[in-house]
Amino acid sequence: MKRWFTLSLLTMLAFILASATSTAQYKMGAHYIGLNATVVTEPVGWGVNYEFGFDENIGLGLVVRYFARDEGKHYESTGTGTLQRTTIMPLVQAAYHFLPKAQFDAYGGVRLGYSIYTEDWQTEGIVTRTKPTPAAESDITMSIMGGFRYFVSPKISIDGTLEYFLVNQVDYFDNQADSGLMFSINFTLD
Repeated sequence: MKRWFTLSLLTMLAFILASATSTAQYKMGAHYIGLNATVVTEPVGWGVNYEFGFDENIGLGLVVRYFARDEGKHYESTGTGTLQRTTIMPLVQAAYHFLPKAQFDAYGGVRLGYSIYTEDWQTEGIVTRTKPTPAAESDITMSIMGGFRYFVSPKISIDGTLEYFLVNQVDYFDNQADSGLMFSINFTLD
């Protein structure tokens, strides 16, 4: 019974939001701020994003991502070492919106920024182990991206962006990903 009530409530909410979308669209002069999650990479990145509708088709913005501590253990008979890595990635972006007047907005563009990698090494045991060589040095990051934004209402949109890194230390991620998939929920500020 509880499941049916929740399902009915979500269906009614979706119907109300979908019926209020006649003016929901990408607009020149609007500010879009949101929360994002970057998946496909290991670890998952969390962050915030901002976009300004510079003109009818071009949006300029900023994305800041934080890839949480990724912990790796290194074992030997005489001791254990723990390597913890974090990444902060601020990026500026320029996007071209192909369907600016539509509720379902397709876009593509580029991102340029700086990846800040930090590593913390701790050892336990009889013999202190030496720190392994760093997996990556902080450096410039550049990517191309494309995605779709769907306006749920005039003030709320969700989007998914596929990003391919042209310049990045892909060896830093556990799965050595050179691409990412970013999902975000955005709020429109006029």
